[in-house]
Amino acid sequence: MSTGARRVRLIVSGVLALAVVGGAVYGAGALLSPVPALSATPRTIDTQSVGASLDALVLPDDGSTSVTLPVGDPIVTGSEDPRSMAGVAKLVLAHVVLAAEPLGAGRTGEVTEIDAATANRYRELVSAGARTVPVLQGQVWTRRDLLGATLIGSGNNIAELLMLEVFGGLTAYTDAARAWLDEQGLNGTTVVDATGLDSGNVSTAEDLARLAQLTLADPALANLFAERPREATVGATWDDEASFLADTGAVGLARTYTDAAGVVLLLVVPVGDSEVALAMLGQPGYPQAEQAARALIASLIELVRPTTLVSAGDVVGSLESDWGQSATLVAADTIEVTTLDAASIEVRLVVADRRTVLEGTTVGQLVISTPEGEQTSRVVAGGTIAEPGISWRFADPATIIDRWSR
Repeated sequence: MSTGARRVRLIVSGVLALAVVGGAVYGAGALLSPVPALSATPRTIDTQSVGASLDALVLPDDGSTSVTLPVGDPIVTGSEDPRSMAGVAKLVLAHVVLAAEPLGAGRTGEVTEIDAATANRYRELVSAGARTVPVLQGQVWTRRDLLGATLIGSGNNIAELLMLEVFGGLTAYTDAARAWLDEQGLNGTTVVDATGLDSGNVSTAEDLARLAQLTLADPALANLFAERPREATVGATWDDEASFLADTGAVGLARTYTDAAGVVLLLVVPVGDSEVALAMLGQPGYPQAEQAARALIASLIELVRPTTLVSAGDVVGSLESDWGQSATLVAADTIEVTTLDAASIEVRLVVADRRTVLEGTTVGQLVISTPEGEQTSRVVAGGTIAEPGISWRFADPATIIDRWSR
């Protein structure tokens, strides 16, 4: 064989060998290339059916009213200008006292001995026809006793005593109150005494509804209004003057009246899974105030009913593979919500990385969050996605390289 023929033969043999090796490498790369994870796509869940049009609320015709939800803007009717708030000023006093002297929930705090001046002031207020809680010289009252008699008993004499014990005088108290109100953003509220007897104690319905929310967020005050004590450790008793419409589940924070203010109510009402703060100022009388409050609460309950967002068996998404197979994602559990604000609902589909799936297998969960909490449903595969076939594995080289580079 000539030298030239031998060279050609070697070249051909080398090319064939490279082709065999390249084919083997390509085949191995194709067969062993990583299989990409399945892609999960959520299906849009209609949340707009939750809640209702708050325009349908039955709001009072008289005075000023604020309905404040856990989220969103308050609904206000009537004048938004500050007006006399009567004994709700005592609730401001309690917050300012606790800001100066924090008190743990259920703790008794400092003690105060009733002196002759305090006993005389009690008799003066009784003669004036103001709400009072009886005291006797020599009695020893705890801070929690004073708070209970001030807020639950609405004792004007006890409110004055509490203010003097903590702040020493009216000017120091009103300065501290102004600072606390400004810090809370309650700019429409002004206090000029500890009791609310002075018509210069003014607020807006929106501020008072916010004050109600702050009250139940404070551990000491929330505990006090939950237990609603009606007796001091020394044996003095009082009526629950703050309770109102308890049969509706409402937590009464204030039920008060002066000639300048009219009837003023401050309530927190459970509606579904939410707590709604209601402030009503300037009501013409207690019967009218009760009728208006009942109508408002009933309309809230009627408007806000449990809404099923997802039923067991609903398709909530899909799984897709790069090799053309797909499967639905199905909710295994029903989820109901009763939130007042549809815009606050968040929906998340959480699915673990998978390359294959069998029908009926739990693959993740659907999570629905509202301001009231979080609910979940198991999510199962509505079909099977198997390993890709040979034709997909031996796709074009660029696809195989892409799979290796992921």
